[in-house]
Amino acid sequence: MYKNKHSMPALPLVLAAEIEGIGYPLACDFLKELGFVGYGKPDVHVIEIFVGIGICPEKPSPYQVQKVISNIAAAAGVSSYNVDKLFWLIGSGKFYNHKNIGKRGHIGRMKKEFIEAAIA
Repeated sequence: MYKNKHSMPALPLVLAAEIEGIGYPLACDFLKELGFVGYGKPDVHVIEIFVGIGICPEKPSPYQVQKVISNIAAAAGVSSYNVDKLFWLIGSGKFYNHKNIGKRGHIGRMKKEFIEAAIA
């Protein structure tokens, strides 16, 4: 399922349907953290940025957000994991691997500033 771009989105759907308490975003995150870098996690930070800059409709489904992550990754020649991480860092402001910046790796959320700069 993972190697076919048409069936790839179905894998998180199956996991979400078969595992109690796991929705599509958490299933994507689970797969991503297992090393399946073709998935990003369509979380609140990514969604707010994508909606804010106009590349996702208002109230998108997690599947729609995952498709946008995949499209950006393909256009940039990087993995969906990389796209997810970039927008998560912008949205969360938690540079946990870089304790020497900000306040022990926390620089604060930059969603609003990013969205304003992107649409300007």
